[in-house]
Amino acid sequence: MKQHYLIRSGALSGFEHQVKALNGDPDYLLAQCGLSSENLSHPDTMIAFSTLVELLELAADQLNCPDFGLKLGISQSAEALGSLGILILHCRTIREALTGAQRFMAVHSQAEYWRLQESEHLAFVERFSVSQDVSHARQFKELSFAVCLKLVKTLIKGKVKLERLELAHAPISDVSSYKKLFGCDVLFNQEHDRIVVQRHVLDYEILTLSTANKQLLEAHLSNTLKQYDDDIERQITTIILQTLGIQEMSLDNVANLLQLNKRTLQRRLKAQDLSFKHILRDVRIKTACWHLEASTMDITLLSETLGYNDVSAFSKAFKAETGVSPLQWRQLKKAKT
Repeated sequence: MKQHYLIRSGALSGFEHQVKALNGDPDYLLAQCGLSSENLSHPDTMIAFSTLVELLELAADQLNCPDFGLKLGISQSAEALGSLGILILHCRTIREALTGAQRFMAVHSQAEYWRLQESEHLAFVERFSVSQDVSHARQFKELSFAVCLKLVKTLIKGKVKLERLELAHAPISDVSSYKKLFGCDVLFNQEHDRIVVQRHVLDYEILTLSTANKQLLEAHLSNTLKQYDDDIERQITTIILQTLGIQEMSLDNVANLLQLNKRTLQRRLKAQDLSFKHILRDVRIKTACWHLEASTMDITLLSETLGYNDVSAFSKAFKAETGVSPLQWRQLKKAKT
C-alpha cells in the first residue's frame, strides 16, 4: 500500500514574497504544481508533500537560485509551524521545545520526523524523512534545517553557536552560503542529517507565556495526533529509519520499540494488507536511491548505514529491485543532471 504523506501549506510561508524578490511569478510556479495562492492563504490546508517538494525544486531551478530552500526557511518564523510553533514558544527550555517538536511533528508534516539525542557533552537534533519516494527533496530538507536554526536562535535570542551541521547530500549551492547562514562547519555526504550543539544549550531558558496555555495546546495537538494512531506503516518506517545500521531489523525488535506485542503488530499489519519484510525492503532501497543520487557517499559505507551485512548483499538486493547495480544507478542519475 503506497503512502501519500501530507504537510501543512504553512511550510510555504513567505514563498510568494521570496519568488517576487527574485523577479519570479509565484502564481505561475504554483500553477505548474497544481496549487494556487488560495492554498497558501490558509496555512492549515494539508497538501501533498510530493507537490511541495516539486514546487521548491521548480522554483530553485527556474529562478536560478540553488539556495532557495535556505533563503525561504530563514525568512520564516515559528508561526509557519501553526499550533506546533505556538507550543514551542510556550516551552520552558530548548530541550523541552525540541522534545515537543519531536512529539508533535506529524501534526505539521507527516513526511518527516525529528529526534533529539544527547551525549555527555553534545546534543544532536536529527532529521529523518519518512517519505522516501521523492529522491530530489534536497530543497525541502535545507528549508527544514533553516527553519530549525531560525527557531532555536529566536528562542534564545541568537546566543547559540552551532558545533556543526551534517547533511547526507552533496552541496547544491555555494558552500559559503551554508557557512554564512549556519555560522559553523557544514559537512556533506554524511551518514546523518543533523544539527550538533553543545549539550548545555538545551538548558537555556525561554521566556514563556502561561503554563495553562501550554497545557491547552498540548491537549489540542494530542487530539489532532490521534488521527495518525492507526498509521502503522508510518510508525514502522520511522522506527526503521532511526535504527538503520544500529540495530538488527526484525519484527521482534520493531514491536518492542513500538511497545507492542509481536502478534498484535502482525495483526495490525495484516489488517492493512502490509508486510514488515516489504516495508523494510522499501525503506532500504528508497533510502539507498536517495543517497546514491543526492550524495557521493561511498557505496560500502552506504551498505553499512542501511544495515546490510556486506556490500555484496546490498548490491544484490538493490539490483533485484531496480534492475541495475548501485554504481550504475548513481552513474545513470549523474548523466541526467
